[in-house]
Amino acid sequence: MAYPYQTYLPNQGMQQMPYQQPMMQQPMPQQPPAPIVRPVASLDEARAVQTDFGGALTIMPDISHGFVYTKQLNFQTGSADFAAYQRVQEQAAPQQDINLSEYVKKSDFDELARRFNALCDQLGGTTNEHGSNAHAGADGK
Repeated sequence: MAYPYQTYLPNQGMQQMPYQQPMMQQPMPQQPPAPIVRPVASLDEARAVQTDFGGALTIMPDISHGFVYTKQLNFQTGSADFAAYQRVQEQAAPQQDINLSEYVKKSDFDELARRFNALCDQLGGTTNEHGSNAHAGADGK
């Protein structure tokens, strides 16, 4: 008696499939938990905020008092690490008085440059061995 549908033996289908190597799954790198931001109104309220047991850093800004508090679970000790940060206005550094007695006046420097150039002209050395101008001074005269 013939059946209207085809019969398959269990081994027939397996023989036709090619052998596949098992895939090794690589573990996903764990990312640190995202910080939690929760505004508070005082130091006491910040201390009362529950510590996140997943290890996430809790950042608590206290705008009215100018503080930022942080709280995070310390896995080594099992307790919460609490820190307070305060904004400090940077003070301008005091200006030190400059002792001008060590500097040469511009008029004295210009006079010295003029005398040097006159001596160079008397010696006939208007150019040096490199062919450049031998005159001193900022204006090149």
